[in-house]
Amino acid sequence: MFFVKNVVQLLVETLVNLGIKHAFGIPGKSIAPLILEFGNQDIEFILGRHESGSGFSAGGYAFTNHKLGVVVATSGPGGTNLVTAAAHAKMNGLPVLFITGHQSAAELGIPQCQDSSQYGIDLAEIMKPVTLFSTMVTRGDTFPAILTYALREAMTGRKGPVHLCIPFDVMISPVNDPLVQLPSGNVNYIATNLEEAILRLRKARKPVILAGKGVVLSGAQKELAAFAETFHIPIVTTPGGKGSVYSAHPLYYGPFGLGGHQKAKDLLESGVDLLLVMGSRLSDTALAGLDRSYYPGEIIQFDIAHEFMGGIIKSKYLHIFGDLRTNLEEILRLYPNEPAKVHTAKTYHDPLPVLQNLSVAEVCQAVGEMIPENTTVFADDGAHGYHAVRWLDLKPGVKFFFDSYFASMANAIGMAIGAKFADQEQNVICMTGDGCLFMLGSEINTCVAEQLPVIFIVINNGQLDMALKGMRQFTGRTDGTIFKQPLDVAAYAASMGADSAACSNLDEFKQVFKRALGSNKPFVIDVLVDKEEIPSSLAREMKLD
Repeated sequence: MFFVKNVVQLLVETLVNLGIKHAFGIPGKSIAPLILEFGNQDIEFILGRHESGSGFSAGGYAFTNHKLGVVVATSGPGGTNLVTAAAHAKMNGLPVLFITGHQSAAELGIPQCQDSSQYGIDLAEIMKPVTLFSTMVTRGDTFPAILTYALREAMTGRKGPVHLCIPFDVMISPVNDPLVQLPSGNVNYIATNLEEAILRLRKARKPVILAGKGVVLSGAQKELAAFAETFHIPIVTTPGGKGSVYSAHPLYYGPFGLGGHQKAKDLLESGVDLLLVMGSRLSDTALAGLDRSYYPGEIIQFDIAHEFMGGIIKSKYLHIFGDLRTNLEEILRLYPNEPAKVHTAKTYHDPLPVLQNLSVAEVCQAVGEMIPENTTVFADDGAHGYHAVRWLDLKPGVKFFFDSYFASMANAIGMAIGAKFADQEQNVICMTGDGCLFMLGSEINTCVAEQLPVIFIVINNGQLDMALKGMRQFTGRTDGTIFKQPLDVAAYAASMGADSAACSNLDEFKQVFKRALGSNKPFVIDVLVDKEEIPSSLAREMKLD
């Protein structure tokens, strides 16, 4: 007897064939058939506490296992709650499938609760600017072709999020020709002008590599190090490029831009004639603190997409298109024995700040010393994230993710959860702040419910520190930046069932962090820090005229 699959059966079967084992989200009537089908085909559905947190979790899942992240929300407000997470995934090149529901396609045009069609709030249109592809599926027979297209958009070339709004009646409608063509793996083409890049590099008097987040997303850390060693080129990293190279690498001069270090700035102001930009859009956070008079005369820019290639710095550009790791591998194959020049960086850290109370800098250095290999650190957006960029030393085998570009507060909470589901063997640490925890801290309860051992280090100073310090320095005011009722982080975490502890000096933090590393449970550390520590994010000025 011939069995006719319906839309959700085909959708979940396709996800299983892609190796997906978890999906994230919050259920509702319009999406119920899909949630039930996850259970039928052994995809574990992870119930989040807010759709935005679930969307970030799907992003962390995609980042970690280099597969597709999946997040589900019901119609109307469930879908609109996903917009920020979709934008975050788009700006960070994370392949995530966002699936939302709608009551009935057969009744389009009549008033429907939580209407997601063009007659209501039109989720497909809302999601278009924040995804690579977004549509409502109105007929079951068109679904295989639409899903094929969506997966190809999400998982090939410059990866990113896609969105399908699938009404309830379409979900359960039959599909007579259930042919979905899976993306054919990573077909990464080699740039045609690599030889010209090497010719220009050989002519350069003082080349420097500026490594951005594209190195991290491409997984090109080893290739970047080998390239730098082969041609003996010093490396600096953008805020998002932290983790492109381990901190003690002999050619690493440290981070630059917001969260940057003076040694990296000195290098970029020492007469660089050729800048090799690897996986960076050269945003204001990456270039903060560099005077235009020090811009290099020539730039070789490696990037997978063309939107931000050239023109930001007024220099002579050579564009190298394609996946960064693929192109670096090809260069190393073509030029394996370049003569090396003697050039070694020195330790780049300044002395720690001297404050009355515990500093974030001290906490970051302690974390760098104590974390084991096979650890991923997700730093949330805020002053604490830029402190981590500057002060957290990364050993070989330690990964780091920080979104300094879209810069959505609280993204790291969900990212860390999704990453742990993707790879249970790795250690996962989320460095976040009290402001972020106010937003999406309830996702910690997901960790507790699933007994997922993620460590949350919460930098707690009772204020939105980055905004406060910037406003105070550039305007003399601090309006709206101080929490009149501060958060008792340890008590909040305990109320959700997590192990927690508070600490206010370095010895206490080290003791608690050591306990957290050995607990194999969700653990929240409430780190009470000095309110007056100056974040390096002040390198970017605020001008009101």
